[in-house]
Amino acid sequence: MENFNQLHYSPDTGGGKSPEELEREKELAEIKSKVCLINPREPNYEEIGLGIEITTKGFEGLNLDHHKEGDTQETPSAIEQAYALDLKNIPQEVLEGKKKMATVRPDADSLGAIAVLMLKEENVKNKDKEVGKNLINEKLVKAIGLLDRMGPAVFKDKGKEILKLNDDEEFQKINKLCRVAHYVIGVKQLPLEEKVLFMKNLLKGKISSEEIEKIYEEDRNDLEKAKAESKIEIINDGKAVFVESSAKRSMEIGYEYAPIVIAYNPNFKWPDGHITPKYSIARYDKYVKFDLKGLLEELRKRNPKWGGLENIIGSPQGENPEITPEEIKELVKKYILE
Repeated sequence: MENFNQLHYSPDTGGGKSPEELEREKELAEIKSKVCLINPREPNYEEIGLGIEITTKGFEGLNLDHHKEGDTQETPSAIEQAYALDLKNIPQEVLEGKKKMATVRPDADSLGAIAVLMLKEENVKNKDKEVGKNLINEKLVKAIGLLDRMGPAVFKDKGKEILKLNDDEEFQKINKLCRVAHYVIGVKQLPLEEKVLFMKNLLKGKISSEEIEKIYEEDRNDLEKAKAESKIEIINDGKAVFVESSAKRSMEIGYEYAPIVIAYNPNFKWPDGHITPKYSIARYDKYVKFDLKGLLEELRKRNPKWGGLENIIGSPQGENPEITPEEIKELVKKYILE
C-alpha cells in the first residue's frame, strides 16, 4: 500500500528503523487510539467524547458540525470551527485519551478538523519544551472549509475573491493543496490514522513540494482518465447533471458541473460477481433545494429496496433497478425545488 507519510531510511550498516520512523509509528498509534469512525447505520457513541460532523442521531456531546438545524452555507465548516475552538472547551476525557474523537464521513474537512485539534493540543503540551511550535496554515484551513461548504463549482469561480487571496498564483497554490488533500483522504485507500497523519503534515507544511506535485499529478491523471470514460449530460437548466460511467469518481466529476448528481453505472459489478445497472442520486449538501426524501419515497413505490441517507440515495443492492435513465431524469426534475 502506498504511504504518503513514509520516511525513507537506509542506514550505512545494519538494519532497524530510524528515529524518524519510530516517531512516526508512535504518532500513528496515538492517532489510532484517539480517533475512530461512526457507522451511520448502527451508530454507537459509547467511546465518543467529541464529534466531528456526526450527522447521525443520538449524539449529545460537543459536535463540530455545520449541518445542524439553523445552519447555513455561511456557517463555519468543521475544520474552521476546530481552528477557532479554545481547547478549554474540549471534554477533559478526550484530552486525557479516555474517550475518542469521531466522525461519520472521513473527508478533508472532518479529518482536517481532527488534525487541527491534535496540532493545537501538541502546541499546548510542548509549550515548555524545546520543540518547534506547529504552525497551522490558516489559508489552507479556510480554503478547505470554503470548498466543503460551497462545493467545487463555487470554489473555482469565487474562491480567490472569498478567500481574499492576492493573485491567481496564490489561489492555484491553495487549490493544489486542497486537491491533494481530497485525493489522499477521499480517493486513496489508506487506514484512517494514515489519513489523519497526512492532514497534520499537510496543514503544518511538512510535506515536500516534490511530494505535493507527485500526488497532484496522480490525482489529475486519475481524474482525467475517469472523465474520459464518462458521458456527462447537464440537465434541468444546469441544476443537475447525469454522469454515465463505471469510474469510481463519477460523483466527484458530477459536482464540478452541478449540485445535484445522477451517477449511473450500466455495468456495476457486485461483490458476488454479477452485474446490473446501478444508480446513485445525490445533492452536494442539505442546502441544495432538492427533495431527495420525496424522490426516495416515489422510487420505493416501484421497489421498496431503494435506500440511502440524507444527501444520497441508491438503487437496490444486487438488483436490476428496472428503470431507464430517461425515467430517472424526469423524476429528478420533478423534485428539484425552485
